Amino acid sequence: MSLHRLTATDGVWLSLESPDMPMHIAFLLEFTAPEGGAAQFLRQWRAGLDAPASLPQPWNFRPLKFPPPGVAAMVREVDDIDLSEHIREWTLPEPGSQDQLTELVSSIHQKQLDMSRPPWELHVIEGLAQDRFALLLKVHHSLLDGASAMRLFTDTFTEDADARDVPDLFTVRPAAESAEAGTANPFRALLAALTGVLALLRGVGSAARDAFRRARGDKTMAQKAYQQPETILDGTIIGARDLSRRRYDLALFKRLAKAGDCTINDIVLYLVSTALRSYLTDHATLPAESLTAGVPTDLREEDDARAGTRAGMMFTALATDIADPRDRLSAVKYYIRAAKQHMGEMAPNEVIGYGLAVTLPWILGLSFGFTNTASSHPMGISNVPGPRNPLYWNGARLETIYPISLLMHGNSLNFTCIGYSGGLHFGVLGVQDKLPPMSYLTGAMDAALDELTELLLPDRTQLAAG
Repeated sequence: MSLHRLTATDGVWLSLESPDMPMHIAFLLEFTAPEGGAAQFLRQWRAGLDAPASLPQPWNFRPLKFPPPGVAAMVREVDDIDLSEHIREWTLPEPGSQDQLTELVSSIHQKQLDMSRPPWELHVIEGLAQDRFALLLKVHHSLLDGASAMRLFTDTFTEDADARDVPDLFTVRPAAESAEAGTANPFRALLAALTGVLALLRGVGSAARDAFRRARGDKTMAQKAYQQPETILDGTIIGARDLSRRRYDLALFKRLAKAGDCTINDIVLYLVSTALRSYLTDHATLPAESLTAGVPTDLREEDDARAGTRAGMMFTALATDIADPRDRLSAVKYYIRAAKQHMGEMAPNEVIGYGLAVTLPWILGLSFGFTNTASSHPMGISNVPGPRNPLYWNGARLETIYPISLLMHGNSLNFTCIGYSGGLHFGVLGVQDKLPPMSYLTGAMDAALDELTELLLPDRTQLAAG
């Protein structure tokens, strides 16, 4: 059973694990069963499972308690895994509605994974209407992030509806480093490692300079970390979670982005900004200053499907203080483009170093039990590119992919979306006992999208009205 050291970022995810702050993410996959129905399909699938099973990395990684999780976090490979400890089965009562599915998934997601074994679970959910079933993949963030999960789905499932030899997700190993990298000249490997460390340190230095400027009251930096006003999003959280989901037409977002001379990600940020204005005005207090958000940026090469996390973090203002929709969109575009330009001037390891250093005061405070430590940003907003074409699992068509992220003390709200097969799928997660229902927030997103469509695509709204 070999040992492996995790990256500094993945070590942080392990170090922060607690009952009120479980550090796992999840993906809700809805399928339409092939001929014969969901019950028969899943019965045949269960019959083919082996127990115990020998699984590849990272599905066989079990975290070690010593040394304590952190920058030196270690995992051990487990030879034989009892799948009954990782696979759970659920059946929704009639009528098997989407609301019932969301409620069940929310209750499953808020529970911690068992860290004494490889930290992942696969929940199989039957009883959905229209002969559908769902899989909820729940996995610790130290093993997978959104980008590596999308590559896993693409590598596991197939575009061939007739294929019947498609493997299970937990039997597929994300691509390892290239053979060329593994057989490189030792001197070149050492040089590459030193170059990476130096880039990391440059990022730390850049973050330190920005921290000094913030301490002097300078708020002109491109990255808007630690610049959020006080809101109900601040402070300590507890384990209960509230989930709401939405699926939007991806083609509409593309048209809006073209009409607004911006990107789909800009439209997502605008949608969140506008929804938050309504949500806080109606159910809490809208601050006079703009809210801010952390926006992850994927740093992987196109062919890099390794497990774990390789991402940086941008910190942007959301322009929630601007009432006019057109001016708000312009401001959202300005803030995120400034943050992107700042990060674009850095090497990937420099971006990672910057993000780790910026969040270090917050992370250290949480690590020592100070749950009211000021956070670098009050919420996360992530847009993860997914597979473009429909995928199949042994004839079952994958209809939707909903992402569900994690929450932290001082970071009690998250918006994550995934583009898949013509749809943009949002998972909006909040702290149940602290925030008004997330359904209010997704309802405000619907209204914000209608308003923006009327603003940027008046011909489309007039045609729909006619």
